[in-house]
Order: sequence, then C-alpha cells, then structure tokens
Amino acid sequence: MKNTHSEIIPRLYMKLLPIQILLVIIGGLNSIIDNAFAANFLGSDAMAVTGLFSPVTNFLNAINALVFGGAQVLCGKYLGKHMTERTSSIFSLDMVTVILVSIMLMLACEAIPGSIAAVLGVSQELSGELVSYIRGFAIGLPFFCIGTQFTAFLQLERQEKRSYIAVASMFVLNVFFNWLFIVAFGMGLFGLGLSTSISYLSFCLIQGLYYFSGKSTLAFSMKSIRFSDLPEVLLNGLPGAMSQACIFLRGIVLNHLIVRHIGEAGLSAFSAINSFGSVYWAVPAGVTSAVMVLGSVYAGEEDRDGLTILMKTFLKRGVGLVLLVSLILSACCVPLTRIFFQDPSAPVYSMTVMGFLLFPLSSPISTITVGFSNYYHCMQREKIVRTVSVIDGIAATCLFALLLIPLLGMNGMWISQILACASSVLILYVYAAVQNRKLWCSLREMMCFREGFGVPDEDRIDISVHGMEEVINISQKVWDFCDVHCIGGKQKNCTSLCVEELAGNIVKHGFVDGKKHCIDIRVSCMKENIMLSIKDDCRKFNPTEAAKLFDPDDKTHNLGLRIATGMTQRMSYQNTFGLNILTMVI
Repeated sequence: MKNTHSEIIPRLYMKLLPIQILLVIIGGLNSIIDNAFAANFLGSDAMAVTGLFSPVTNFLNAINALVFGGAQVLCGKYLGKHMTERTSSIFSLDMVTVILVSIMLMLACEAIPGSIAAVLGVSQELSGELVSYIRGFAIGLPFFCIGTQFTAFLQLERQEKRSYIAVASMFVLNVFFNWLFIVAFGMGLFGLGLSTSISYLSFCLIQGLYYFSGKSTLAFSMKSIRFSDLPEVLLNGLPGAMSQACIFLRGIVLNHLIVRHIGEAGLSAFSAINSFGSVYWAVPAGVTSAVMVLGSVYAGEEDRDGLTILMKTFLKRGVGLVLLVSLILSACCVPLTRIFFQDPSAPVYSMTVMGFLLFPLSSPISTITVGFSNYYHCMQREKIVRTVSVIDGIAATCLFALLLIPLLGMNGMWISQILACASSVLILYVYAAVQNRKLWCSLREMMCFREGFGVPDEDRIDISVHGMEEVINISQKVWDFCDVHCIGGKQKNCTSLCVEELAGNIVKHGFVDGKKHCIDIRVSCMKENIMLSIKDDCRKFNPTEAAKLFDPDDKTHNLGLRIATGMTQRMSYQNTFGLNILTMVI
C-alpha cells in the first residue's frame, strides 16, 4: 500500500546542485584565468605549458576523491542511520588525512619538479617553463585540497553562501595577482602559478574560519578520530579515485599522442578545451555528485523509493540540464575560441573551434555513465564501478584516440571522447541486463536492488503532506495500513495518533514562512514494531531536545509533541541538507 508523491527529493536534489557544481568549478575557474593570461601575455608556449600541466589537476582530484569520496559515503551511511557523532569522527579523520597528504605532495612538487615535468611529456624547450609553473602552483596545493574538503562539508551545515563568497574571493584575487605578477612584475609562469596559490589560500581561510566559530555541527576533534576507519574510508573512495586517476593517466597518454602526431598547436587547442572544459564539466560533475551525496543517505536508510525518485530526478532534470548547457556551449564555439586565440587563419584556431563544437556532445552521455556509477557505488556494487571507471576513464578514450588521431588529427581527439562515453553506457546496460536476466530493463531494473534490501513495498506506506487539510486524512490511512497487517490495539492507536499530531504540529509551526513546503511520512511494519519516519523541509527543529524542556506541571502546551514522545519506545532526530528527519519506533 503506497501513496508516494514525494517532492522533497527532487527539490533537495536541485538545491544541492549549485554547491556540487561549485566543488568542481573551483580549479576550473583558475584554469581559465591562467590560460587567458598565458595566451594573451606570455604567448602560445605558455599556453602549451598549462595544457601539459592539466593532468596534475586530475591527479589532485583523484587524491580528493580517494579521501573525501570515501568520507562522503560513510558520512551518508551514518547520517542515514542517525549516527551524528560517527559523522563528526569521519569529518575529523578526513581533514587530518588531507592535510598530511597535501603537504607531502607540495614538498614533492618543490623537490622534484623536473621529474614531474618529464612524466607529463614536456619537450626540452618547454621544460624550464613548466618547472617554474609547478613551483609557483605547488605553494598553494594544500590550500586547494583542504578548501575543497571544506566546500563539501559546508553543504551539510547549510553554509553554501560562505563557499560562494570564498570562490568569488578566489576569482578576484587570481585575476589581480596574475596582472600584478605577470604584467607589472614580469614574473612569467612562476608568477602565474603563484597567483593561483594565493587565491587558494583565501578560498581555504574564508571557509575554514567557520569551523573555529563554534557554530558548526561537525566538530573537529583529534580525540574523536578512529584511525581504524581509514581503510574503510579509502576503500569507499577507491572507485572515485580510480576514475580520476584514469583521467590523469589518460591526459598523459593524450599529451604524448598530440605531441607526436599534431604538435604544439594541438597542445594549445587541447589546453583551451581542457581549461574551459574543467569549468563546463562542473555541471555534469555536480549533477552526478548530487547522486552520490543523496544516494549514500538513502542507501543507508535502505529506502528503495527514495533511491528510485532520486535516479528519476537525475535522469530528467540533471541530464536535461547537462544537455541544455552542452548545446549552448557548442553553439558558442567561435566566441569561446576567441577568448584564447584571435587569428582565424592559424591552425590552432580551427582546431579549437571544432573542439568547442564536438567536445560538449560527449557530456550528456558521460553524465549518465557517471551518475549510475555513483549510484552503484552507494549500493556497494564495486566490480561494475571499477570496470566502468577504467573503461570510461582511460581505456576506451585512449583506444579510439590511438586509432583516430593519426587519421583525423584533433578532430579524432574530440570524436574519440564521444565514442568512449557511448561504450561505457552500453556496458552499464549490459550489466543490468545480465543481473535481471532480460534484454530490456526499466529504470527500477537498472538499479539492481539486492535481495532483502529495504522494506518491501507491501510492508510500508508512504504519504506526502502539503497542508493542514491533508493532515485530517492521515490517521485513517495509517489505521487502514495497520488493519491490513493485523496490527491492532495500542500500537495502531499510537501510530495513527503520532502521525496526525506530529504532521499537524509541523504544518502549524513550519508552514508559516510563506514558502512551499512538504512533509514525507513513512510507516513501516518491522516484525514486532512499527517504524515511523517523518521528513520535512521547514526550519530546523529538534523535537527530542524540545521534549527535555517541557514543564511537567504545564499539561496544555506542546500537547501534540507530548503525546508523541510519550508513546514511542525510541526517538531520534537529525538535520541533514536542511531536512528535519525524525525517526520513531512504536
């Protein structure tokens, strides 16, 4: 028996998108700024240098994915199980790990920049310039890694505005210091990297100060850290890290192919597309990251319907948004090229125009692949996640590029991206078909729920409430559900009364701000007990704390909450992504 018209999940998904996009756009914004200054003030060789350096950014993303990706999954798991203290412990472990690893990477870049430049495929003529850029960039490397972690965790605190301010500050400072170091002081590529480092420092500090204010829910504490959790964090982060590591290796392979078959003009075109692509890719990455963030929570709750609604929202709104942005980007291929190159007769100009025209066409297909991979990761189906990471990240692209670049030049590079993404989607579909033992699979079948996952449909009822007029009918629906499951007596009376009182209390006190709100209610039959879950998107309110403040001599105030708390065996509350989540056992 179901009555599911959930609006909270689609609304929450769209609310998370900006901050998830912001997480990816951070490095991309600086990349565009650096490349624009390199192309216009330092020349085409400098543009080629920044293009060669782009795999390093992918490597940093792999490190972030390994640590934070795993922490994110575990945080979602513990939030889904209402274990706030364990979430704070994972947060503390994540921060300590990232600080140590990022400092080690910075020291390595400063100690052996020549070796790193050689791995990236630099020619002897450009080696010295790339070394200078690496040394300037490496100074801010820890601030980039730590700041990225802050951005991700601040969304749990509903502090997105602080992250937006941090990114705006980063953008402004990078432009200013690029002009100061390159145009005014003539510091060349070292100045280009140093200005980025200073902007990352500002980005990190603005966000990090919140965790020293005493207002944060996730409190950093060395005492709370369980280093025994680190293997599980890394294991959960491995698929995301593998994907980024494959992209890192792919960048190196493609650099070598382009240098061999096309030359520096191809590298410059590739750099332009990558620099803008790193910002553009923020949209697909944000769309797919939101699947990971919410999917980990609903997987922790073993909520089949929540996950299904999430994936429907992803395919309809998320992929639709990516498709729209892709078409706009393709249509603007000429003006985007002119940001970097002004001479239409130059070979690099036509290569870049075709790149901006063709490259975006791969993104909607790739978004589907990564979105389902993130979902399967939340569901702990690691074999298919790792397989797709390798195929989508490096194997398919490099194979098609190896075949097409010698024949079609840079056009072969762009076409290989499209063919590789299509191959990955096909593999995911074949996987689902094998799991379901049927050729044609619906979305529900593509999700491949394992046997015993979640409460069966027939053993729960889901109700959405949008106003007080709907509250009146709730009690009867719950009453009928209990009758079907032969639940009688005190349990039936308590459950129907609790649902009606709590929903009425939320509407009365939470729906008064003039905004559109929704309450999602789930009643589940769990053998001897009834599990009641109530989620709403109103202002933060913790009924378990409020119950402690009741005046025992005053029986007239907070009557509905008094009735509910007096009837339950166990009650827990948490606020996640701006949702009040109350769970009760009756």
